[in-house]
Amino acid sequence: MKNKVTLLSVVKYVFLIVMAALFILPMVFTLLASLKDNRTIFSDPFGLPEVFRFENYITAWREANMSRYFINSILISLATVIVLALVCSMAAFVISRFRFKGGKALLLFFMIGMMIPMHTILVPVAYMIGIMDMKNNLAVLVLLYVAFNIPFSVMVLSNFMNGISASLEEAAIIDGAGYFQIYWNVAMPLSIPAISTISIFNFLAAWNNVLFPLLFINDRKLKPIALGLLNFSGERGSDYGPMMAAIAITVFIPLLIYLLFQEKVESGLTAGAVKE
Repeated sequence: MKNKVTLLSVVKYVFLIVMAALFILPMVFTLLASLKDNRTIFSDPFGLPEVFRFENYITAWREANMSRYFINSILISLATVIVLALVCSMAAFVISRFRFKGGKALLLFFMIGMMIPMHTILVPVAYMIGIMDMKNNLAVLVLLYVAFNIPFSVMVLSNFMNGISASLEEAAIIDGAGYFQIYWNVAMPLSIPAISTISIFNFLAAWNNVLFPLLFINDRKLKPIALGLLNFSGERGSDYGPMMAAIAITVFIPLLIYLLFQEKVESGLTAGAVKE
C-alpha cells in the first residue's frame, strides 16, 4: 500500500510539473522574444538575448499607441468591476436574506442567463446599438460587460451571503439599523472574499474581450488593449520583437492581479458551499 501511494504521488507530481511547464514556457518565450530582434528570435528562441532590446517596449508603447489602449482598458475594466460589485451584491442580498414569493424564481432568472451563449444574441444586440447610434462609446462596452457577467456574479454572491449568520442581522435590527444599513455595514464587509472573486473574474473578462470592441468600436482613440493588440499584430506582423513586447504588456496586468489575489479567488468560490 505504501509503494502504491508513493507511486501515485510520483505520477501526480510529474503530471503537475509537465502541465506547469506547458503553461510557463509560452510566457517565458514571449518575455525573451520581446527583448530580441527577429534573427535572434528564430535562431535561439529560448536563449537569453545577445543584446537586451528594451526599445521594443518603447516602440509598442508609443508608436503602436499601446499606452492609449492600456488606459482605455483600465477604465473599462474598473468601471465594469465597480458596477457589477454594487448591482450584484444588492441583488444577492435581496435573494439570499429575504424570504418572499418569487424569490427562487428570481434566482432562477439570473441562473438562466448563464445558459445563454453570448454569440447567440450578438445580432440583436448589434442591431439595437446601431439603431440607437451608440457605437464608439466606452459606456456601452461597460454596460455589455455588466449585462453578460451579472448571472455568474449574482450566483456566487448569493451563495456566499446564504452562509452569513442571521444573528448578525438580528443584532443590527435591534440596534435600529435599516435594511440598507444591514446591507452596507454587515453583508458587504463580510462578503469581501466573494466580491474579490467576482471582481477578478469580471476584470479579466472585460480586459480580454475582443468581440464587443471589434463590433462596436471603430475610433482608434477608444480601442481597448485587446483590440489594439489585434490591430498591432496585423500592421507589424513581421516585426516580432515589438509585437511580443505588446503581448507582454497586455498580459502583465491580468497575470499580476491573479497572482496577488489567487487565495481570495479560491476562498470566495468555496465559501458558503458547506452549511454548518
